[in-house]
Amino acid sequence: MSYRNNPDLKPEYIRARAKLVYEKALTGRTLISPEPVPGDSVSWLVEGDIVGQVDWISDEGGFPNLDFKWGKDSKPTRPFGARFTVSRMERLWHRAVAVGRKINRTAYRIRAFEDNVIYNAILTAGGANSVESSVWNEEGGDPLDDIQLAKQTMKDATDGIEPDTIIMSDLLYRQLIKYDFVKNALYTNAKVAETGYLPQIAGLRIVREDKIDPFNTGQYACVRSGDFGYIGESIPFTTTSRSGEMMGNPLIDNEYFCFAMNAPVIDSPEMIVIMTGAYNPPSPPGEP
Repeated sequence: MSYRNNPDLKPEYIRARAKLVYEKALTGRTLISPEPVPGDSVSWLVEGDIVGQVDWISDEGGFPNLDFKWGKDSKPTRPFGARFTVSRMERLWHRAVAVGRKINRTAYRIRAFEDNVIYNAILTAGGANSVESSVWNEEGGDPLDDIQLAKQTMKDATDGIEPDTIIMSDLLYRQLIKYDFVKNALYTNAKVAETGYLPQIAGLRIVREDKIDPFNTGQYACVRSGDFGYIGESIPFTTTSRSGEMMGNPLIDNEYFCFAMNAPVIDSPEMIVIMTGAYNPPSPPGEP
Protein backbone atom coordinates (compact mmCIF):
# COMPACT_ATOMS: atom_id res chain seq x y z
CA MET A 1 0.00 0.00 0.00
CA SER A 2 1.32 3.42 -0.97
CA TYR A 3 0.98 4.82 2.53
CA ARG A 4 4.16 2.93 3.48
CA ASN A 5 6.13 4.82 0.84
CA ASN A 6 4.75 8.21 1.76
CA PRO A 7 6.91 9.97 4.34
CA ASP A 8 4.03 12.18 5.47
CA LEU A 9 1.58 9.38 6.42
CA LYS A 10 -1.18 11.65 5.18
CA PRO A 11 -4.71 11.09 6.54
CA GLU A 12 -6.12 10.29 3.09
CA TYR A 13 -3.66 7.40 2.74
CA ILE A 14 -4.50 6.05 6.18
CA ARG A 15 -8.24 6.28 5.49
CA ALA A 16 -7.83 4.39 2.22
CA ARG A 17 -5.70 1.72 3.90
CA ALA A 18 -8.29 1.21 6.67
CA LYS A 19 -11.02 0.60 4.08
CA LEU A 20 -8.87 -1.93 2.21
CA VAL A 21 -8.11 -3.89 5.38
CA TYR A 22 -11.76 -3.85 6.42
CA GLU A 23 -12.96 -5.20 3.09
CA LYS A 24 -10.40 -8.01 3.00
CA ALA A 25 -11.72 -11.52 3.81
CA LEU A 26 -15.04 -10.51 5.28
CA THR A 27 -16.64 -13.95 5.63
CA GLY A 28 -20.05 -12.57 6.54
CA ARG A 29 -20.15 -10.36 3.47
CA THR A 30 -19.39 -13.29 1.19
CA LEU A 31 -22.81 -14.64 2.14
CA ILE A 32 -25.04 -11.57 1.87
CA SER A 33 -24.60 -8.29 0.04
CA PRO A 34 -25.21 -4.73 1.28
CA GLU A 35 -28.20 -2.73 0.17
CA PRO A 36 -28.34 1.05 0.79
CA VAL A 37 -30.92 2.16 3.34
CA PRO A 38 -31.98 5.84 3.51
CA GLY A 39 -32.48 6.21 7.25
CA ASP A 40 -31.73 4.70 10.63
CA SER A 41 -33.89 1.59 10.22
CA VAL A 42 -34.52 -1.07 7.61
CA SER A 43 -37.89 -2.62 6.80
CA TRP A 44 -38.80 -5.56 4.59
CA LEU A 45 -41.80 -7.58 3.45
CA VAL A 46 -42.50 -10.92 5.10
CA GLU A 47 -44.19 -13.50 2.90
CA GLY A 48 -46.96 -15.46 4.54
CA ASP A 49 -48.69 -18.63 3.46
CA ILE A 50 -50.07 -18.71 -0.08
CA VAL A 51 -53.71 -19.73 -0.23
CA GLY A 52 -54.75 -21.70 -3.32
CA GLN A 53 -52.76 -23.60 -5.91
CA VAL A 54 -52.07 -23.78 -9.63
CA ASP A 55 -54.52 -26.02 -11.47
CA TRP A 56 -56.01 -26.66 -14.90
CA ILE A 57 -57.75 -23.67 -16.48
CA SER A 58 -61.42 -24.38 -17.04
CA ASP A 59 -63.04 -24.46 -20.49
CA GLU A 60 -64.62 -21.09 -19.71
CA GLY A 61 -61.19 -19.57 -19.09
CA GLY A 62 -61.48 -19.59 -15.33
CA PHE A 63 -58.11 -19.21 -13.60
CA PRO A 64 -57.45 -20.65 -10.12
CA ASN A 65 -57.07 -17.87 -7.58
CA LEU A 66 -53.91 -17.47 -5.51
CA ASP A 67 -54.02 -15.23 -2.47
CA PHE A 68 -50.62 -13.91 -1.35
CA LYS A 69 -50.40 -12.90 2.28
CA TRP A 70 -47.75 -10.28 3.11
CA GLY A 71 -46.59 -8.60 6.28
CA LYS A 72 -43.91 -6.07 7.12
CA ASP A 73 -41.07 -6.15 9.62
CA SER A 74 -38.33 -3.71 10.55
CA LYS A 75 -35.26 -3.27 12.72
CA PRO A 76 -32.94 -0.36 13.54
CA THR A 77 -29.54 0.07 11.95
CA ARG A 78 -27.09 1.03 14.67
CA PRO A 79 -23.63 2.56 14.27
CA PHE A 80 -20.56 0.67 15.50
CA GLY A 81 -16.86 1.35 15.31
CA ALA A 82 -13.63 2.26 17.08
CA ARG A 83 -10.86 4.84 16.93
CA PHE A 84 -7.08 5.05 17.03
CA THR A 85 -4.45 7.79 17.06
CA VAL A 86 -1.26 8.45 15.14
CA SER A 87 1.29 10.34 17.22
CA ARG A 88 3.39 13.22 15.98
CA MET A 89 6.53 11.11 16.43
CA GLU A 90 5.10 8.28 14.31
CA ARG A 91 4.50 10.68 11.48
CA LEU A 92 7.75 12.68 11.80
CA TRP A 93 9.86 9.50 11.94
CA HIS A 94 7.84 7.67 9.26
CA ARG A 95 6.79 4.72 11.44
CA ALA A 96 4.58 3.20 8.77
CA VAL A 97 4.82 -0.32 10.23
CA ALA A 98 3.57 0.80 13.64
CA VAL A 99 0.75 2.80 12.07
CA GLY A 100 -0.10 -0.17 9.85
CA ARG A 101 -0.58 -2.37 12.91
CA LYS A 102 -3.00 0.16 14.39
CA ILE A 103 -4.98 0.27 11.15
CA ASN A 104 -5.06 -3.53 10.88
CA ARG A 105 -6.11 -4.14 14.46
CA THR A 106 -8.86 -1.55 14.34
CA ALA A 107 -10.27 -2.71 11.00
CA TYR A 108 -10.01 -6.38 11.98
CA ARG A 109 -11.96 -5.82 15.18
CA ILE A 110 -14.68 -3.84 13.43
CA ARG A 111 -14.90 -6.56 10.80
CA ALA A 112 -15.13 -9.26 13.47
CA PHE A 113 -17.87 -7.31 15.27
CA GLU A 114 -19.91 -7.10 12.07
CA ASP A 115 -19.41 -10.79 11.35
CA ASN A 116 -20.62 -11.63 14.87
CA VAL A 117 -23.83 -9.73 14.19
CA ILE A 118 -24.34 -11.42 10.79
CA TYR A 119 -23.79 -14.95 12.09
CA ASN A 120 -25.99 -14.34 15.11
CA ALA A 121 -28.75 -13.25 12.74
CA ILE A 122 -28.32 -16.46 10.75
CA LEU A 123 -28.45 -18.68 13.83
CA THR A 124 -31.49 -16.94 15.34
CA ALA A 125 -33.49 -16.44 12.14
CA GLY A 126 -37.10 -17.36 12.70
CA GLY A 127 -38.29 -19.82 10.07
CA ALA A 128 -34.88 -21.38 9.39
CA ASN A 129 -34.83 -25.17 9.17
CA SER A 130 -33.05 -27.13 11.90
CA VAL A 131 -31.93 -30.73 11.31
CA GLU A 132 -30.02 -33.20 13.48
CA SER A 133 -26.68 -34.23 11.97
CA SER A 134 -24.75 -37.44 12.44
CA VAL A 135 -21.75 -37.16 14.78
CA TRP A 136 -18.64 -36.66 12.66
CA ASN A 137 -16.11 -37.61 15.33
CA GLU A 138 -17.77 -40.95 16.08
CA GLU A 139 -18.21 -44.19 14.18
CA GLY A 140 -21.21 -43.92 11.90
CA GLY A 141 -20.71 -40.25 11.12
CA ASP A 142 -21.54 -39.51 7.49
CA PRO A 143 -20.88 -35.90 6.38
CA LEU A 144 -21.90 -36.51 2.77
CA ASP A 145 -25.25 -37.97 3.76
CA ASP A 146 -25.81 -35.08 6.20
CA ILE A 147 -25.18 -32.54 3.46
CA GLN A 148 -27.55 -34.34 1.12
CA LEU A 149 -30.16 -34.24 3.88
CA ALA A 150 -29.63 -30.47 4.22
CA LYS A 151 -30.01 -30.09 0.45
CA GLN A 152 -33.24 -32.06 0.45
CA THR A 153 -34.57 -30.08 3.42
CA MET A 154 -34.03 -26.78 1.60
CA LYS A 155 -35.45 -28.15 -1.65
CA ASP A 156 -38.64 -29.21 0.13
CA ALA A 157 -38.97 -25.80 1.82
CA THR A 158 -38.28 -23.74 -1.32
CA ASP A 159 -39.75 -25.84 -4.14
CA GLY A 160 -36.42 -26.84 -5.61
CA ILE A 161 -33.71 -24.41 -4.47
CA GLU A 162 -30.55 -26.00 -3.07
CA PRO A 163 -27.82 -24.56 -0.82
CA ASP A 164 -24.53 -23.56 -2.39
CA THR A 165 -22.44 -22.89 0.74
CA ILE A 166 -21.66 -24.78 3.93
CA ILE A 167 -20.40 -22.82 6.94
CA MET A 168 -18.49 -24.77 9.56
CA SER A 169 -16.04 -24.14 12.38
CA ASP A 170 -12.37 -25.07 12.28
CA LEU A 171 -13.14 -27.71 14.91
CA LEU A 172 -15.62 -29.42 12.62
CA TYR A 173 -13.38 -28.98 9.57
CA ARG A 174 -10.66 -30.92 11.39
CA GLN A 175 -13.14 -33.78 11.87
CA LEU A 176 -14.12 -33.61 8.20
CA ILE A 177 -10.59 -33.96 6.84
CA LYS A 178 -10.09 -37.19 8.80
CA TYR A 179 -12.46 -39.01 6.43
CA ASP A 180 -10.86 -41.10 3.71
CA PHE A 181 -12.67 -39.37 0.84
CA VAL A 182 -11.16 -36.05 1.95
CA LYS A 183 -7.70 -37.51 2.49
CA ASN A 184 -7.82 -38.98 -1.00
CA ALA A 185 -8.61 -35.56 -2.42
CA LEU A 186 -5.69 -34.06 -0.51
CA TYR A 187 -3.33 -36.64 -1.97
CA THR A 188 -4.62 -36.85 -5.54
CA ASN A 189 -5.63 -33.28 -6.36
CA ALA A 190 -2.54 -31.13 -6.95
CA LYS A 191 -4.22 -27.88 -5.94
CA VAL A 192 -5.75 -29.35 -2.80
CA ALA A 193 -2.47 -31.05 -1.90
CA GLU A 194 -0.61 -27.78 -2.35
CA THR A 195 -2.95 -25.66 -0.21
CA GLY A 196 -4.14 -28.32 2.23
CA TYR A 197 -7.59 -26.82 1.91
CA LEU A 198 -10.72 -28.47 0.52
CA PRO A 199 -12.66 -25.73 -1.32
CA GLN A 200 -15.89 -27.70 -1.81
CA ILE A 201 -17.76 -30.70 -0.52
CA ALA A 202 -20.75 -32.30 -2.26
CA GLY A 203 -20.89 -29.26 -4.54
CA LEU A 204 -21.03 -26.74 -1.68
CA ARG A 205 -18.41 -24.04 -1.15
CA ILE A 206 -16.82 -24.34 2.29
CA VAL A 207 -16.63 -21.27 4.52
CA ARG A 208 -14.67 -21.85 7.72
CA GLU A 209 -16.01 -19.63 10.47
CA ASP A 210 -15.99 -20.38 14.21
CA LYS A 211 -18.84 -17.95 14.83
CA ILE A 212 -21.30 -20.44 13.37
CA ASP A 213 -20.62 -22.78 16.31
CA PRO A 214 -19.97 -20.61 19.39
CA PHE A 215 -20.31 -23.50 21.87
CA ASN A 216 -18.34 -26.16 19.93
CA THR A 217 -21.28 -28.53 19.66
CA GLY A 218 -20.77 -29.33 15.97
CA GLN A 219 -23.30 -26.85 14.66
CA TYR A 220 -22.97 -25.87 11.01
CA ALA A 221 -25.18 -24.30 8.37
CA CYS A 222 -26.00 -24.90 4.71
CA VAL A 223 -27.24 -21.72 3.03
CA ARG A 224 -28.06 -20.24 -0.34
CA SER A 225 -25.63 -17.33 -0.32
CA GLY A 226 -26.93 -14.01 -1.61
CA ASP A 227 -30.54 -15.18 -1.40
CA PHE A 228 -31.39 -15.68 2.27
CA GLY A 229 -30.95 -12.03 3.20
CA TYR A 230 -29.00 -8.82 2.82
CA ILE A 231 -27.27 -6.12 4.85
CA GLY A 232 -29.33 -2.96 5.28
CA GLU A 233 -26.59 -0.36 5.12
CA SER A 234 -27.31 3.18 6.30
CA ILE A 235 -23.63 4.19 6.38
CA PRO A 236 -20.91 2.09 4.70
CA PHE A 237 -17.53 1.65 6.37
CA THR A 238 -16.13 5.16 6.82
CA THR A 239 -12.97 6.63 8.33
CA THR A 240 -12.80 10.26 9.38
CA SER A 241 -10.09 12.13 11.27
CA ARG A 242 -9.36 15.21 13.34
CA SER A 243 -6.00 16.80 14.06
CA GLY A 244 -4.28 16.77 17.42
CA GLU A 245 -4.48 20.58 17.49
CA MET A 246 -8.28 20.33 17.68
CA MET A 247 -7.87 17.99 20.66
CA GLY A 248 -5.48 20.29 22.47
CA ASN A 249 -2.76 17.64 22.39
CA PRO A 250 0.37 18.60 20.40
CA LEU A 251 1.80 15.06 20.61
CA ILE A 252 -1.09 13.58 18.60
CA ASP A 253 -0.88 14.14 14.88
CA ASN A 254 -4.37 12.83 14.03
CA GLU A 255 -7.14 10.79 15.61
CA TYR A 256 -9.02 8.42 13.29
CA PHE A 257 -12.62 7.26 13.70
CA CYS A 258 -13.68 4.08 11.86
CA PHE A 259 -17.39 3.28 11.83
CA ALA A 260 -20.30 1.79 9.90
CA MET A 261 -24.04 1.66 10.39
CA ASN A 262 -25.95 -1.38 9.20
CA ALA A 263 -28.05 -4.38 10.16
CA PRO A 264 -28.39 -7.85 8.61
CA VAL A 265 -31.84 -8.77 7.35
CA ILE A 266 -32.85 -12.43 7.00
CA ASP A 267 -35.91 -12.16 4.77
CA SER A 268 -35.78 -15.69 3.32
CA PRO A 269 -34.98 -17.96 6.30
CA GLU A 270 -36.16 -21.04 4.38
CA MET A 271 -32.84 -20.79 2.53
CA ILE A 272 -30.96 -21.57 5.76
CA VAL A 273 -30.58 -25.09 7.14
CA ILE A 274 -28.96 -25.32 10.59
CA MET A 275 -27.39 -28.72 11.21
CA THR A 276 -26.81 -29.59 14.87
CA GLY A 277 -24.92 -32.14 16.96
CA ALA A 278 -22.09 -33.05 14.57
CA TYR A 279 -19.46 -33.09 17.32
CA ASN A 280 -19.47 -35.00 20.59
CA PRO A 281 -16.71 -33.76 22.94
CA PRO A 282 -14.57 -36.68 24.13
CA SER A 283 -14.77 -37.57 27.79
CA PRO A 284 -11.96 -36.30 30.02
CA PRO A 285 -9.26 -38.84 30.93
CA GLY A 286 -10.42 -41.24 33.62
CA GLU A 287 -14.14 -40.82 32.84
CA PRO A 288 -16.20 -43.39 30.94
